[in-house]
Amino acid sequence: DNEAAMIKKIATDISNMLNNFTLSNDFDGLVGMGAHLKKMEPLLCLGSAEVRMIGIWGPPGIGKTTIARVAYNQLSNSFQLSVFMDDIKVKYSRLCSDNYSAKLQLQQQFMSQIIDHKDMVVSHLGVAPNRLKDKKVLVVLDGVDCSVQLDAMAKETWWFGPGSRIIITTQDQKLLRAHGINHIYKVDFPTNDEALQIFCMHSFGQKSPKDGFEELAREVTQLSGELPLGLRVMGSYFWGMSKQEWINSLPRLRISLDADIRSILKFSYDALNDEDKDLFLHIACFFIYESIHKVEEHLAKKFIEVRQRLNVLAEKSLISIDWGVIRMHSLLEKLGREIVCKQSIHEPGQRQFLYEKIEICELLTGDATGSKSVIGIKLDYYKIEEELDVSEKAFEGMSNLQFLKVSGDKLQLTGGLNYLPHKLRLLEWSHFPMSCFPCNVNLEFLVELVMIGSKMEKLWEGIKTLRSLKWMDLSDSVNLKELPDLSTATNLEKLYLRLRLKGCSKLEVLPTNINLESLDELSLCDCSMLKSFPHISTNIRYLNLKGTAIEQVPPSIRSWPRLE
Repeated sequence: DNEAAMIKKIATDISNMLNNFTLSNDFDGLVGMGAHLKKMEPLLCLGSAEVRMIGIWGPPGIGKTTIARVAYNQLSNSFQLSVFMDDIKVKYSRLCSDNYSAKLQLQQQFMSQIIDHKDMVVSHLGVAPNRLKDKKVLVVLDGVDCSVQLDAMAKETWWFGPGSRIIITTQDQKLLRAHGINHIYKVDFPTNDEALQIFCMHSFGQKSPKDGFEELAREVTQLSGELPLGLRVMGSYFWGMSKQEWINSLPRLRISLDADIRSILKFSYDALNDEDKDLFLHIACFFIYESIHKVEEHLAKKFIEVRQRLNVLAEKSLISIDWGVIRMHSLLEKLGREIVCKQSIHEPGQRQFLYEKIEICELLTGDATGSKSVIGIKLDYYKIEEELDVSEKAFEGMSNLQFLKVSGDKLQLTGGLNYLPHKLRLLEWSHFPMSCFPCNVNLEFLVELVMIGSKMEKLWEGIKTLRSLKWMDLSDSVNLKELPDLSTATNLEKLYLRLRLKGCSKLEVLPTNINLESLDELSLCDCSMLKSFPHISTNIRYLNLKGTAIEQVPPSIRSWPRLE
């Protein structure tokens, strides 16, 4: 009907074909990309005629999208149709409710792009399989974060023709598994050398630091947590700066996140429900590098199904669990701490967690007051020359404090300690300066007591309710002369207790009126004054009496069933 329009369309199509056949050098020089693609080859299995879905999984900012783009760039010419649906979680998150109209809108967007038909109308979800079932297609769905997106654009492999490949990038491993995708490439962090090269490419335009910038470049690389996103953003920030400008910028970068990095990481945090957000903050501020078993116990009263929630954070790449220990990337840790800091910018005592040395010291000396909001304090007071005298009323306002970690031998309690919050679940205070806990101490909810190197001669007077106590560590408390009555620690029958008394050189006797049936390990190494054999459990697996004054073990030890 319109010859001019037809000629224009033919010319445009030919022009686009020529563009597609022009060799691209957009991704030349990307550090480590060849290794990523090599590892993906067996997952892609391009020689096979089967239709295959492949997941690219990893934390935010690790390079999932870049890897998918490079793969798409190299492979798309080998397919009849191809499409790269970028940043789905941002562009289509408003559609992410499990309803029919949302899927129709998503499929319409998908079909419009893959067959290059802008005004295409999708009236039912059978359109995609009907149009694509005999086509060899390459589809990249980037940043998928809910099942509706997959159901709308790539629900089944039979939707696509033989040899098709569907690549899905996501932070959520569970999403891939739920969709039956078993070919998953987990993106690892770059090596130290690769991380430095990535940073230098963006800061100097070359793969190594300029002369005189070597140490500065390595420090910034470390501050970026070797995360490719952080390395690119930081590199661009320092581009063209003088050495003095680098030095001036470092103090701020050591304590805060770059705004671009923060916005990308925070998107993942914002997508969590309120309970998982709270758990994320607990981990970021207090429980990194802790045993998952201990974290479960410490948080059992706070969260329902702690292990399941931790798995959710791991599946979304916000934490990792390696050999039973919880880890979190340093940039995500900074994000969590910044979120907590913004809970009360000018009054630290109103926040959930306190970890800044200066702010905590002001609270402990009485120059500032804490509140019911505070549930965790973590103070590292090592490598400090000046002694700090902690006020006897330091914890009086913090009635909801549950987790207290204090380390350092320069803290004094010359006025004693009037109050310890009764909700404490974790009390860890190395070099504790008092000889005994205050008489009114309530440890009913205490799960773990760690008093390494303390000056305590005894823990407390009388009998305390210890129904929640699982672990005690009194190592190197050289003044300790006696242990309290632990008969109320009834929960020990069900859980492990590791009672370590190594180096308590003044301890003369262990109480004989208790039977800790679940006691797994007892180390009395270097308790040089201890003369009597510890008759406190026959279920001990590991017993160390080296350096004690015990001269003889009873014959009955032969019948202990678990002794190794």
